[in-house]
Amino acid sequence: MVINISTTVEIPEIPKRITIENGSLKDALLKVFSGLHFSDQVIDPTTGEIKQEGIFDILLNGVPFYSLPLGLNTELKDGDTITLSLIMLGGG
Repeated sequence: MVINISTTVEIPEIPKRITIENGSLKDALLKVFSGLHFSDQVIDPTTGEIKQEGIFDILLNGVPFYSLPLGLNTELKDGDTITLSLIMLGGG
């Protein structure tokens, strides 16, 4: 199945779509971020799990992952869209 990946900031390393046989939102995110130079900001290097408080807000078909009944364990369907919105932090 094909999963669309949308970002609010252009990051060339992140693909616009991925193909997976089947799996969850977590499986797709691991495929998207594994091997990227900033993957440790999204994937906990000790557990291999997606960080709940990483540098991206994660939405599945416009719904924040934490609002989904199964969260990151939500099974994906062909044509789903994952949106990654970079969390911008500022200081003063």
